[in-house]
Amino acid sequence: MLRSLRSRRLAFSWVGAGLVLGILALLNVVAHFVYARADFSAGRIYSVSAGTRKILSGLKDNVVMRVYYSPRLPQPYGLNEAYLRSLLGEYKDASKGRVKLEFLNPDENDSAKKEALTAGVSTVRLNVMGRDKFELREAMMGMVLLHQGRTETIPVFQNTADFEYDITRKIRKLSIEKTKNAAFVTGHGEKGPGEGPLEGIFSSMGETMGVRTVELSKPLPEDVDVLWILGPTKPLAPAEVERLKAWTASGRSLGVLLDRRWVEFRSFFSGKLETGLESLLEGWGLDAREGFVVDAQAEKIQLEQQSGMFVMMNVLEYPYIPVATGFNKEHPATRGLDAVSFPFVHPLSFKDKGAGLRWTSLLDSSAASWYVTKAKVSPYEPPTQEELKKTEKGPFSLAGVLEGDFSKVAAPTSAAAGTDAASAPGRVIVVGTSRIIQPGLSIKPGNVTFLINLVEWSLQDESLLSIRSKGVTYRYLRPLSTGSKLAVKNAMIFGLPLALVAAGALVYRRSKRRRQEAAAEYGP
Repeated sequence: MLRSLRSRRLAFSWVGAGLVLGILALLNVVAHFVYARADFSAGRIYSVSAGTRKILSGLKDNVVMRVYYSPRLPQPYGLNEAYLRSLLGEYKDASKGRVKLEFLNPDENDSAKKEALTAGVSTVRLNVMGRDKFELREAMMGMVLLHQGRTETIPVFQNTADFEYDITRKIRKLSIEKTKNAAFVTGHGEKGPGEGPLEGIFSSMGETMGVRTVELSKPLPEDVDVLWILGPTKPLAPAEVERLKAWTASGRSLGVLLDRRWVEFRSFFSGKLETGLESLLEGWGLDAREGFVVDAQAEKIQLEQQSGMFVMMNVLEYPYIPVATGFNKEHPATRGLDAVSFPFVHPLSFKDKGAGLRWTSLLDSSAASWYVTKAKVSPYEPPTQEELKKTEKGPFSLAGVLEGDFSKVAAPTSAAAGTDAASAPGRVIVVGTSRIIQPGLSIKPGNVTFLINLVEWSLQDESLLSIRSKGVTYRYLRPLSTGSKLAVKNAMIFGLPLALVAAGALVYRRSKRRRQEAAAEYGP
C-alpha cells in the first residue's frame, strides 16, 4: 500500500513537472511574437520617448540602420552593445516595420569594415586585457542610417544617455523635407556661430536646423524663421531696434539673452551695460533689472590663492551663480530639465500695459534668493545677512516668454525696418543672462540643453525636446538647519554604538531565556 502511494506521488510529480515545462515553452513561443515591457525608472530613461515615436510614425519610407559593432569588447562597451540592441528593438517595434536593422561584425567582414570607414564610422583604440598584459585593440561602435537615397552617420556611440537622441536626431534629419533656419545677430559683441569654444553648441544645432549669422544693419533674409541675440555688449542703432520691432510685429519669434552689467572675472567687478534692448523690452512691459540675483542654492567655484611660495586651491560657494530648479513643468522647452546654472543673472518682471501681451515664466530662482545691486561680486565678500534683510527676496523669474500682438504695444516707426508682413501675434523669449554658455564658468550640463530647447521651440519644433532632456538630472541635497545637523551628527556618534549594545543585550537575553526553558524541561 505504501509502495503504491509512493508510485502515484512520483507519477504525479513527473506529470506536474512536464506540464510546467510545457506551459513555460508555450509562453516563450508567445513572448517571441507578443511581449510587454515596463520602465519604472525616473523619467522613463530606458524607453523611447513620445517624441521618437512621433517621428517614427511619420516615416513614409523605410530607414535602414546598419550597426557596425565589434564583438567581445571590454566593459562598459560590451554592456553598451546590449543596451543598443535593446533600444533598436524598440525603434523597430515603434516604427511598425519602417525600421530595418542590420548588425555587422567589422572584425570578421573586411567589406563591411571598408564600407563603414567610407561612410564615416570611426575606429577607436581600447585597452583590452590579453595574456597577462594590456593590449591595444581597434574597434568600431558606430551606425550608418539610409533613407530614400540619403545617408547619415553616427561615428561612434559613447554615452548610453545620448543613444536615443543621437539616433532620433539623424532619423529626423533624413526624413524632414524642409529645414527651418535660425539666425544669430552679430555686430555688437554677441556670442554666436564661429566662436571656437561655442562651436560645438552651434554644430549640434545645425543637425536639426539651419544656422547662420545676420546683421541688423541690413535687410533680413526672407528664409530666416527666428532671430536670436546672445548677449550684445555694444549698443544697437535706433534703426536696428526698429527692425526688431517690425520683426516681432509681423508675428515671428525673437530670442534674447540679455546682460545688464559687464563682469570682469579677474577682479570680480561689474559695471552698467546699455545695449538698447532693455528699452525695447521695457516698451513691451518687461523689466530686466540691472542688479543680480544671489541664491543660497548656487554653484561652487575653484579659486587659486597665493600663500607665500605655495598656491592653494579654494572651493567656495558662489551665490552669484544660482542653480535654478524651479522649472515650468507644463512648458515643452523646460518640462524634462532638472537644473540650470545662471551666472550673473538679472531678475525679470512683467507689467501688463493693457495691450494683451502675456508673460509666462519658464523658471524661477529658489525661495532663498535675493536681489542685490553691489558692483563688487567677489566670492570672498558675499552679501551679508544684514544686507540681504534690507533687500527684496525671491523667488524671481530668470527666463520666460512674452506672447501677443506686439504692434499694439510699440509699433515700428518705419516700414523700412525690414519687412512688409502684416501684423500678427509673435513671441519673444527672454533669458536674464547670456552667460549660461560662457566658456570657463562653472555651469551644469543642462545649460546647453536648455538653450537648444529654447531655439528649437522658437522654431515651433518640439519633436526632440523631451529626448534631449532625458538623463540630464541634478540630485541636490535639501539644506538642513543647525539643529538638524547636530541631531544627525550625535546620532551617528552615539546612536550606532548604543544600537550595537542594545542588539547584544537582546541576543544575550534570548539566549538566557532559551537556557532557562531547556533547564526547566530537561533538568539542570
